[in-house]
Amino acid sequence: MNNYFEHLRENLLHFPLIFAFFGLGFNGQAQVPQMQRVAVSNIEVSGGFGLPMGAFSERVALVYPVGGGFFRQSVKGWQWGATAHFVFGEEIKEPGFASNLLPIIAGDGSFPGIGATFQGIMTGGFVGKVLPIGRPNGNSGFALRFGLGYLSSWYALRTSGGLVPQLAAPYDKGYDRMSSGFYLSQWFGYQLMSNNQSINFYIGIEAVQGFQEHLRKFQYDIGVLPSGFRSDLWLGLKAGWFFPLYPRSKREFIEFN
Repeated sequence: MNNYFEHLRENLLHFPLIFAFFGLGFNGQAQVPQMQRVAVSNIEVSGGFGLPMGAFSERVALVYPVGGGFFRQSVKGWQWGATAHFVFGEEIKEPGFASNLLPIIAGDGSFPGIGATFQGIMTGGFVGKVLPIGRPNGNSGFALRFGLGYLSSWYALRTSGGLVPQLAAPYDKGYDRMSSGFYLSQWFGYQLMSNNQSINFYIGIEAVQGFQEHLRKFQYDIGVLPSGFRSDLWLGLKAGWFFPLYPRSKREFIEFN
């Protein structure tokens, strides 16, 4: 099973993150005074930042989930869908991390730099509900989402300069703190689905609770065998831009009513 998680992580890292179109929407057609409540499928791209809580705040400063997904919204405002996100964190705060590497000497005798970043993968599903507030239409308003899925995270080590034997494969795995498990999430905010179909977004507060098991058998820098579970908890802001996929007949009705 550990080999499966490791293989998943190593392969996903080869895919580029292309979200340059994050701020773009579909060009609307003729506007209408008020769009009716509709059932529609949507593609979304999303991102945000999270402030680590509890023990997680002692390991990482900030995290940044970036990704996308698909969801369906019913006529009554119920939502269900699936999402996938990469998670990044730039500052490792964990005391004693990689301390036994100092002083760092490369194989050619030079003194290379070393750094570490937090990285992760989140995949899961969610259910939610839009609570319409009347304007601009019944498809917009305050919204709630509750999610459940899989979370895998690790420290990604980086070196500059010559090859560092202590961090060459497979020894780097003794420092990366890789772990995996399930997560829960709760999001509350505002969703707008415009009448002219050109502006469709949501923004709100998200809480994530990850419950993970250590995948590595030994940690070289602190000389212990990790055991039990660890919690990755964060609270932050999440926003998304989504693209409704109206059926042709429904699209024509909305545009030319």
